Formats: sequence, structure tokens, C-alpha cells
Amino acid sequence: MKVLKQLAIICGLCLLGEWIAGLLPFAFPGSVMAMLLTLVLLLLRWIKEKDIKETGDFLLGNMAFFFIPSAVAIIEQLDAIRGQVVALVLISIICTILTMIVTYYTVLLVTKWMKGGKGE
Repeated sequence: MKVLKQLAIICGLCLLGEWIAGLLPFAFPGSVMAMLLTLVLLLLRWIKEKDIKETGDFLLGNMAFFFIPSAVAIIEQLDAIRGQVVALVLISIICTILTMIVTYYTVLLVTKWMKGGKGE
């Protein structure tokens, strides 16, 4: 029953995030809205980490399964993207490098912020 409650909270937040994103006058991913909503609710302590931890850890541990539909869709569209493989690989490499750089600086900023703005 505990897992069902946790799953209901997570799914409810996802649905609420999609609904809020649909109301916005601009395009915004519902999944990102759901994550922001979850963060706000955790910070406000309206939900506690223990309320979603077990199911969240399970979903995170099995995240690879959620990429299967995307991979199948790419394989189905292989003919359409065949002539653009080099561009797609190049974009993937550039995006990966940019993500690593942004993550590095974000960790530095958060670490400095958590230490109270003091230098090392």
C-alpha cells in the first residue's frame, strides 16, 4: 500500500505538471513543470522525502526502460534521418560537452552557496 501511495503522489505531480504547462501561454515541458512543482513542495515540506523516496529510487534505478520507446521511434524513422547522421552525432557531442560544462559550474556555484559564499 505504501508503494501505491508513493506512486499516486508521483503520478499526481506529473499530471499536475502537465496540466499547468498546458495552461501556460508558451511552450514548456510538463515533466519539467512537475519536477519544479515537486521541488517546491519538498522545500515547503508539504510532502516529505520519505513520502516518495522508495518509489522514486525504484524509478530512477530502472530509468533505462523509459528510453526504449524513444529508441524504437528513432529506429522507425531511420530512413528520414539517414542523411543527417553526421549532424546528429555532432550535435550530440556538442550538447554533451555543454551539459558537462554547465553541470560543473552549477556544482561549483551550489557548493559555494552551501558554504555560505566563503572561498575555499
